[in-house]
Amino acid sequence: MTMSKFLVFPLLLMNLFLYSLDIQKDIIQKGESLIGTPYKLGGVSPGGFDCSGFINFLYKPFVPDIPRISRQIASFGTPVNRDAVKPGDLIFFATGSSSRTITHVAVYIGQNSILHAISNGPDRGVTVTSLTAGYWKSRYFSAARVLPETSESSGEVSIRFAKGNYTGEIRNGEPEGFGVLEMENGDRYEGMFSEGTFHGSGTYTRANGQKQTGTFLDGRFTGTGSQEENYLQKEDSPWDRFDGVVEGDFQLWLQQEKDSFEEWKKHN
Repeated sequence: MTMSKFLVFPLLLMNLFLYSLDIQKDIIQKGESLIGTPYKLGGVSPGGFDCSGFINFLYKPFVPDIPRISRQIASFGTPVNRDAVKPGDLIFFATGSSSRTITHVAVYIGQNSILHAISNGPDRGVTVTSLTAGYWKSRYFSAARVLPETSESSGEVSIRFAKGNYTGEIRNGEPEGFGVLEMENGDRYEGMFSEGTFHGSGTYTRANGQKQTGTFLDGRFTGTGSQEENYLQKEDSPWDRFDGVVEGDFQLWLQQEKDSFEEWKKHN
């Protein structure tokens, strides 16, 4: 048997392994099970994570060569336009003193929500925040895809988004079809979704008991009665008001650069 034949079998196994990946179960739900884990610079385990350590923990079983540091991961992945991101894609931010330097990475999980390990700010540790909240929106740098292309994902899930807990059908990682969103402010929507937002017949019940029942288009109620903005459309995150520095893994990158330089000096 030739060497090439020896190589074919493990490659076939790897391809089968990659294409059996379920992004919802193996990445997003696994990541959400770690919500509340504390931030720890250099951390790569459930005892504590930094931002890229969290990504390594989730993705390395499927992408063994994924780099350790956020800016390296950004170069490693395939670039994705902001309006084309899918659940499982990685979002990169410049959260330090320079708007040109990547210092933080998060997982996009759908419905304009990101899952990440945060070092500073209103939330710390592993948590879910809104990608459109002022802080993250203004410091967005790029997005990349590091997972293999998979077939269209669909089915029923239970997932925590920035606006609340969703139970229902999804398509390509976004609420699609019938579902229920139990929102952080006590409001509740039960009805049809399309591309992650209220779309079709449904009932929106506010925390005070007031209801809107009828047709929703692109998140907005179109029937008679109150037309006030619903919670899904509002931006009320504490990250809208925060304007500080999120250190991310910048210090880890500096240490890595220092160690590489010291190693270079030993051999030159």
